[in-house]
Amino acid sequence: MKITKKFKKYHHLHHSLSLDAWYSTALGQYLVEQIKSRLDSVLATSFGYYAVQLGCINQSAELMQQCRINHVFRFGQGDDGQQQVLIDSSSLPVASDSTDLVVLMHSLSQSKDPHAILREANRVLIPDGKLIIIDFNPVSFWGLRHMLQGWLDDAPWAGHYYTAGRLNDWASLLGFDQLHQFKCGFIPPFNYPNLIARSRILSKFSERWLKFSAALNILVFEKNTIPLTPIRQRWVKRQVLSPVVRPTVGRGLNLEKSVKTRKNTQVLNSPCISIPYISFSRSIDISRLNMTTKKYDK
Repeated sequence: MKITKKFKKYHHLHHSLSLDAWYSTALGQYLVEQIKSRLDSVLATSFGYYAVQLGCINQSAELMQQCRINHVFRFGQGDDGQQQVLIDSSSLPVASDSTDLVVLMHSLSQSKDPHAILREANRVLIPDGKLIIIDFNPVSFWGLRHMLQGWLDDAPWAGHYYTAGRLNDWASLLGFDQLHQFKCGFIPPFNYPNLIARSRILSKFSERWLKFSAALNILVFEKNTIPLTPIRQRWVKRQVLSPVVRPTVGRGLNLEKSVKTRKNTQVLNSPCISIPYISFSRSIDISRLNMTTKKYDK
């Protein structure tokens, strides 16, 4: 009974710790600085009117300092654990094709239906809009601790970690093109300030030789939309064929010449003769011609 009571108390305390509250710790602040250093160049070139961030709204002000988008809407939980706006991440209260930037910070790993969140992000984004996904890397020491401690529902080990390849496949199916992929947080998953302060040399070594050991994956996508432009149909004028077709290729070209030669050969073989260069309506009989010539001789 004593063990079960202690376990319930321990489980209750760690379950009440949200991901926003965890980012206020020393290890969480170190990761926020790493994320900001990677995203400043991307956010500085992002323009528009509206941006939406899902998850970790307390860190949004610090992460979005370099963002040039005028209005940023944040949906998530505050410091007191109470939700600022009661929404369903799979059905955002945002009009379609109206947002220039969507930031998903640990929203996919904390959701039971990550595909629905990606579909909503695709719906609200304008063509050529940007999608930024920030989530933990399962192929790392952080993923190993997630496997050992994830059943306690303790932030940040709760939820489901997805690899960068799987997230890229999901986004490509929705028509997104990957622009950048960053890895940050080359540090052991232990929240000790002294270890964090002395881990700069270790982080440089891991960043160069152990790139898989990064704590976070940052993926930047662009919504690719192919417009359907109507094309006028070109009307082709087709010639109506006559009932009698004269051949234009082959032996048909010499058809008239062959007919003429046949007629000439028939005239020469007949008992009648034809005088050249003189046209007669009837042929001349040779016997009558001889009789007339005899009369003139007498």
